[in-house]
Amino acid sequence: MVAPNSQVLTVQSDFSTVELKEDTMIESFKLKDSKPAVTIISVSELPSSTSSSPSNTPRIYPQLCPPKIAISNPVNLQSIFESSQVQWIDDPVITSWRNPNHKIYNILASANELLEKWTSIASHTPFSPLSDPLWLETGRILKDVGLPWHNNQVGMADDLDSSWPFHFKSYERDTLRAKGSRVGDPNASGYICHPSEANCYCIRALQQELREQYPQSQPLVVYDKFDQGILYCVETFFGLQSHQINLSDRIEDIVDNLREATGGTHRPVIFIANLATVDGKYDDINVISEISKHIPMLLHLDMTQNFDYITTLPQHDRKLLGIDRINLGSKSLTQPLRLPDGSITACTIVAGGTNHTDPPLALALKPTSLGGTDFVRVSYVRGRDQTLAGSRDSIGPLWFSLQEVRFGERGFREIYQCCREMRENLVQALNTYGISTIRLPYSLDIIIRDCSKEQAGKLLSLGAVSTHTGVLLAIQPSVTSEDLEQVVEIMSSHTIRRHSINPIYIDFSSLYQIPQSVSRDLSSTVESWKILTRSSSGYPLYMGSLSALGPAIGQFLGVEIPADWLNTQKKALLVSRMQSFGLLTPKDRANFRAAFTNGSTMGNRMGLQTALKRLPKAIIYFSTETHYSVIKTMRDCDIITRRWLDGKPKFSQIPCNKDGSISIDLLVQRALVDQQESLERGEEYQMILLGNIGTTFVGARDGLKEIYHKLREVGIRISHLHADGAFDFGYSTFGIKLGPPGAVGPDGVPMVQGITLSNHKAMGSIVSGEVISYSPGNELSALEWTVDPRIIFERWFYSQAYPPVECEALLRYCQDNASRLEQSLRRIGVVTKRNPGSMIVVLEKPPAWIIEEFALRPEGDWVHFITVPDISPETIDLFVDRIQQLKSNCLAAFSYINPPINTIMNSRIETRCIQSRDPLAKQVMELAKGAAPLVPGGNYDSLASTVIPSMRSALSIAMLNTFGQELEAVLLIESFRDQTMKVGALLIKSYHVERAEAIVAVAKILSGFMAKHTGARLISDESSYTCYMI
Repeated sequence: MVAPNSQVLTVQSDFSTVELKEDTMIESFKLKDSKPAVTIISVSELPSSTSSSPSNTPRIYPQLCPPKIAISNPVNLQSIFESSQVQWIDDPVITSWRNPNHKIYNILASANELLEKWTSIASHTPFSPLSDPLWLETGRILKDVGLPWHNNQVGMADDLDSSWPFHFKSYERDTLRAKGSRVGDPNASGYICHPSEANCYCIRALQQELREQYPQSQPLVVYDKFDQGILYCVETFFGLQSHQINLSDRIEDIVDNLREATGGTHRPVIFIANLATVDGKYDDINVISEISKHIPMLLHLDMTQNFDYITTLPQHDRKLLGIDRINLGSKSLTQPLRLPDGSITACTIVAGGTNHTDPPLALALKPTSLGGTDFVRVSYVRGRDQTLAGSRDSIGPLWFSLQEVRFGERGFREIYQCCREMRENLVQALNTYGISTIRLPYSLDIIIRDCSKEQAGKLLSLGAVSTHTGVLLAIQPSVTSEDLEQVVEIMSSHTIRRHSINPIYIDFSSLYQIPQSVSRDLSSTVESWKILTRSSSGYPLYMGSLSALGPAIGQFLGVEIPADWLNTQKKALLVSRMQSFGLLTPKDRANFRAAFTNGSTMGNRMGLQTALKRLPKAIIYFSTETHYSVIKTMRDCDIITRRWLDGKPKFSQIPCNKDGSISIDLLVQRALVDQQESLERGEEYQMILLGNIGTTFVGARDGLKEIYHKLREVGIRISHLHADGAFDFGYSTFGIKLGPPGAVGPDGVPMVQGITLSNHKAMGSIVSGEVISYSPGNELSALEWTVDPRIIFERWFYSQAYPPVECEALLRYCQDNASRLEQSLRRIGVVTKRNPGSMIVVLEKPPAWIIEEFALRPEGDWVHFITVPDISPETIDLFVDRIQQLKSNCLAAFSYINPPINTIMNSRIETRCIQSRDPLAKQVMELAKGAAPLVPGGNYDSLASTVIPSMRSALSIAMLNTFGQELEAVLLIESFRDQTMKVGALLIKSYHVERAEAIVAVAKILSGFMAKHTGARLISDESSYTCYMI
């Protein structure tokens, strides 16, 4: 039954045709399929046109638009903060916030004012290529599931560590498969990150591929319209050379140009192309494809703005628009880009399109097999160190992935089909008034040419972008007919009749929602994190701050933060940071630049490369204990490694002292040798030194004062000193001051020219960092990326919640807890190491399941436990009790078998577990090298592969003669993170050969007792209890 005077919409889906009643608005609807493809076919009983537009204006139908209303915001951050106290992880600062009169409530009141302002008067910029409300609203689920909570998407999407569950990599892997499948490779590798990082990662992968395929040929990066900022980073970070061409030239001229640039095609080409930029530029794939017939090349495509549009186009529309299908795949250098089926092969792609913020997030895509094999597995993170920035905040990648979950290929196709219709109707209406437009071929953007200054200003206020050929308008999913009419009105100077532009409004927001199963999964994941956080003790990460601040900060997810506020706060925050390191006046700061980064790894990369830009002949020095990402930065750059030049690399790793600090004597020796070689070449010797301020496995700090004076004694001046205090600088500057090269403070400590710090490590906010560098030529700014607005917002929030006096209090609390741990472990006989004042306590490895329970980080024979603020004294006591209880359990098991083993060996035997730092461990490893199987044909390879893991498992059993402490027998046992223990070989002295069978019987009983009392599951195989003579 249809009411009188109502409008009837005939709607066709993939499954059925239905009729919907419409009075004043189309109500949201959903067909049986949760993600339907809905196409509006017709509208009946429409009012006739009364427009005063010219008679030749085409008949255009009304779009029934949603009302534009201000977003109401009844949120009270103070109330949310108070009600979240049940999940707080107390420390001295957070405990003080339980006082209802604490100043934290004033900070929350200020944040509440911002939230109300930003949500109630949200700007209306429908044509912005940087963001759209449909993509923005997807993130609003995040606060409902309990985010933000401390997280880190460290490493690649497939790098998993069961002791670090604080990430959403399963969603990231699903997104990789989905987007990879749309370009022909469901097994693609990559990760979600900043678009500049994604492009750099992909281009580095091509560089590494060519290093292996053509080790004697230096690659050349070729481009036309590619982003200049990213290109500069590529040249700087990787030492690549570039060459610009003009794709508008004749093919013959381009080929001649490139043959000259490559020395007759002797150099492989990496062609980097952009299919759509925010300022309307694009590279013509067809021309590039023609060039590839003559010039060997690999292709990289930046599709940050349009991947989802291009890859979901129906085949018919693709042909109509002249857009080739893109295929992700490996190819030989000489193979043309166009395949026999007409598709174009790109070896790497940066994929995006659902932009909810500036900068947008993007997915770096490459075939799994592409990119070389020169990656070191880092035990610290139990993964391959392949990403550029190391750590990544998990919320951005989750947000990006939820767009794929919510819309999928079908949803994107329908959304963009609607956008295409909108664009065509706008172009048609503008053409009616003789207004010239350009349809960009690879995107839904249009450029309006010949705008007056007044017209351009009005269009820019709607989110449009000024370009060299006109004003660009991005036709986004939330653009309405009213928005289109406003554009026509601005350009035509005519009053446009309302509802004069087709097509029909579709409520995609209601049609496509995130499944409840996903919401439940995310909620349960975050709930589990709240439990696991309490005992996560191995990473230098303060995981407790967001337990209190997260619920308030979460209210800003899905809220657009104004650019003017971001710019003001960014400047103020960086000035404040520079002041804390001694740059008090504008004059002091004149030659320094500061930037926010997406982590301290990128901060070190930027800081060192900034120094190299100023000192191109310099040699970089750092210790072997320096963070593992620094050597990656060195190896990435062909200029630093001097891959294409004669001579040594432009960096040196200096061995360390026992405390983990750089060996000053060895540094001086190396520097003197390098200085002499520079003089012999007729070059000025320059030194760039990276000093560690706590950023090592053992928390060591390099002695900058002694280094400076020892070098001065031999006539060497440090040209640039960069201090890596990623963790420690979050709590205190520790007396470090910034100043010009060669300057020394009154305490005799040299001033540094650069610092790196991490905001997520010490303070626990969003994954991010800061870098300050001496940069008189503004070298740092050229490497700076626009960062996620959340980084600046959270830094503003934290700077007030954690003023310096509170940070110092937290530091003392952590140091006291480290002393408590160190003393407790020593009391029960555990070998430890700790640097003075450090909150990092290093101890010999316990069994793997204790490492797992407390998420300890391993390195060789050691693990470290870091007493960050969220690790309470009770957690420390629990950890010590775990180790003590294990010792007691093993002693009980030993007591059961001591009488029979004494009898069998005809001697008084002491039985004990071998610890990783026990001198017995080295003795056993040496004895194992000469071990001979009791039964000929035994598998010695099996013994060799298990002896070191067994010595590091803290469960292998030594049987010692108590009279001379002579080693009589050893039962190798490995421990695993799932609380299993695997029995290995049995090593016995050769004079016990006749007793071997009896010793094996006792060993089986003993291992059973140990498993029972420790609660471990005992596993064995054919190699277990196999006897070897030592």
